[in-house]
Amino acid sequence: MKFLSSLLLGAAMVSSSASAAIFSYITESKPIGTTGDADYTFIIERWDDEPRGTLNPCYGAAMCNLSVNHKHTTAGTPGGATLTIGSIRGYQYMWQVQEFARSKVGFPIGPMIAQHRGMRLQSNQECVGLFYETGSQRGGLLPGSLCGIAPPPVGACRINNNIPDINFGSVDEASLNGLMQEVTVSVTCNLPMSVLVIASGTNNGRVRLRNDNSLNASLFLGPNNRPGEVGQSLYVPGGGTSTVQLKARLDTSGRVAPGAFNGAASLILTMP
Repeated sequence: MKFLSSLLLGAAMVSSSASAAIFSYITESKPIGTTGDADYTFIIERWDDEPRGTLNPCYGAAMCNLSVNHKHTTAGTPGGATLTIGSIRGYQYMWQVQEFARSKVGFPIGPMIAQHRGMRLQSNQECVGLFYETGSQRGGLLPGSLCGIAPPPVGACRINNNIPDINFGSVDEASLNGLMQEVTVSVTCNLPMSVLVIASGTNNGRVRLRNDNSLNASLFLGPNNRPGEVGQSLYVPGGGTSTVQLKARLDTSGRVAPGAFNGAASLILTMP
């Protein structure tokens, strides 16, 4: 089973049971000049269906726009918008915001380029995602955002495994359900950083291994088997490398037909 490793931009709010995952990442960071400006090539991959109870954080505000933007400060406020989707001040719940967004844009969004201008990155590691904006450089990431930090040369950290391969080999049907395999993932940073490693598949966080949904893989990280979309914290010394175990557990639904199976997931780094 192949796992596509992608380094993603900026700090993120980790999803919880109260909100759907909005999954985005940067595929390339490009310095512009020598003052700290940068261009980020990014993809907002998916926005899982929102539950009915999650509140819009800017409902009723005098101004609130939904935009594609980047985390510009350590406080998590946005910079200049790459794309303004529209006003969401009148929507009380996030499922209404999602319906509005889907009526305006399709997912995935990108690849597109976001422009960072002004601040050289140090402790502030940027990401591109969906933001609510209540004014110039005011607001934040939408609830549930999984928003990966920018890779080098602009960002500080990268995942070293380009394509970590979790191979289950030949398995009989009776042994499929619950079977686990793992691989070591290493992270290198050019500054001392605490990061959060996130692993996610496109099937509501799981990896679909058969089109009929008879076989999926759930992802876990670290010694305590933390769910992949909750993530595993990792301290990386400047110029050093730290590692974490990525595990995949096979989950069956009904009978699974014989034959090969494979799927892809994404690994990203966020700020805890």
